[in-house]
Parts: sequence; C-alpha cells; structure tokens
Amino acid sequence: MTNLPSIKQLQYLLAVHQYQHFGRAASACFIGQSTLSTAIQNLEETLGCQLIERENRSLMFTTIGDEVVERSRKIIHDTISLKELTKSFLTPLSGKLTVGVIPTIASFIAAPLYHFCKQEFCDLELVLVEDTSDKLLDKLEHGQIDLALLALPYQTDKFHTQVLARDHFSLVHHKDYTPAKNVQDFNLLPDASVFLLEREHCMTGHALSACHLNRVSCINPFEAASLHTLLSMVEYQLGVTFLPQMAINAGILDNKNMLATPSANEAYREIGILWRKTTGRIRDFKLFSQQLEVFLKHQCSLDFAKETATSS
Repeated sequence: MTNLPSIKQLQYLLAVHQYQHFGRAASACFIGQSTLSTAIQNLEETLGCQLIERENRSLMFTTIGDEVVERSRKIIHDTISLKELTKSFLTPLSGKLTVGVIPTIASFIAAPLYHFCKQEFCDLELVLVEDTSDKLLDKLEHGQIDLALLALPYQTDKFHTQVLARDHFSLVHHKDYTPAKNVQDFNLLPDASVFLLEREHCMTGHALSACHLNRVSCINPFEAASLHTLLSMVEYQLGVTFLPQMAINAGILDNKNMLATPSANEAYREIGILWRKTTGRIRDFKLFSQQLEVFLKHQCSLDFAKETATSS
C-alpha cells in the first residue's frame, strides 16, 4: 500500500506555516519542538521533496511547500467536514456552534438569541462572534466560525447564502426637527443633515441604496462608530439618520423625543445566514436557519423574505 502522509503531519505543517516558527507552532500544537520537527521531516521523506528551508533560526517555505500547504488546508477541511457529517447525522444540532454576527444585528439579537437557543436546542452550545462583514467572511472561509449572520446584499459568492428576513429602514428625526417632517424624497433633506455609520459598516451602503439617497451634499461628513452616536446627533436636532426596524423594535428609541417614519419606497436590507459549501453540517445548518427565521419573525418582528433566496 502507498505510504501516505498522516492528517497529524499535515496539521503540523499548517501550524508551521501559520506561525513561521517551529517553537511557536509546537506550542500551539501542544507538543515538543523536536516532535514537530521530526514529523515535518517524515512528511518530507514521504512526499520525496523539501517543503521548508531551514537556516539557523529562520525558515522559508519552498515553492512546492506552499502548494502542499494549500492542498493540506483543503484536506484538513474535508476531513473535518467528514467528521461533522457523521456527528450531525447521529445527533442534530448538538455540541458547539460558532456564529459570526455583524454589530448592527448583534446589538439587538445577541441576548435573546442565546435565550432562544437554550430553549430550542438543549444540546447546543452557541458561541457568538461579533465583527464586521469582511472579517466574518474571512473567519468563515478559514473555519474559525461555522455560520455568518449578515445584512445583504453583500458579495458572498464563495458561500451558500440563505435569506431569512427583510429589515425595513425608517427615517429617524427629532419630533421638533422641521426639515424632516412629511419628507417623501430623502434627497430633498438639507445639506449635511443625514448622519450615517462609518463606511466599514455595511448598513451605511444598504441605507443609501435602499432609500435611494443619491445626493451627496445631504450626507454629513461625520461618520459615527455606533448607532447610539447617530442618535445623539439626532437628539440635538443636528439632522436625521436611518435605522433598521430591528433596532427600533428592540427599543433603541424608547424614552427619546424622536419619530421613526417608515420609508415610502419599501426600503429594506435583507438578513441572511451563510455557511461554507464544503461543510458536512448542512443538515444542522438548514435546521438552525429555519428556527432562526422563526426567531427573527417573532422576536424581532421582521418580515419573512417574500422569495427566500439561496445561493449554492
């Protein structure tokens, strides 16, 4: 029988590539450096080529070494997927599930989602990771999270995407802020009167697009880091902002002298859940997404997507 590399050897190789240091890689794998070095040498002998050039305390991957790393990463992912497949078959939605959530969703659903999952899935350990869309997709691609809960549209071609609900935008202004009263076309708002989040937050792009806000002069150059900062600007009657229904339903405007006027043109963002196309937990993820859709409908009072779209 052909002598093949072991999964353990490939895992050690990936660790060395990640840390670019034998000592740190060995510590991350909870083994001694000599054990790691021996395993890499055995791997090179099995493959019949040099993967890493070593000189004193430095190292450099060879050209073929870099290729082997990429192939090894896929092999490890496929192996993990195989194990996930059997576990999902035997005990659906059990064990650890790591879900990445963007801040403009996590702020309003994190606590109730934890509570919901404890009630619905007693064998599931839910772990939420809050980060921006770009960073969550990178973590999803590299297996650091299992699922990503994002606002759409967003470039997600690499992953399976399931649209769960629509989150409508409303114009939010102080009740005494005259320029915002009875405004139908948001482009007629005064110059520099629209306050939005920093550009790295996808909600800014969604609000601009969904509300057909295309007159640049009406957007204030100040970019807020949080929704609460936006509301402080509105509270002092410096201008207006746009908030998703999820935030309003969660009570972000409670006890504030502000009004939320729904957009007349059905402006909304879509809430979607994503997973890797190669995962072995598709059964788990479909079941979880179905329950999450129900959660968003009843807990957050969001509309179901009229046509639930998927990308596979």
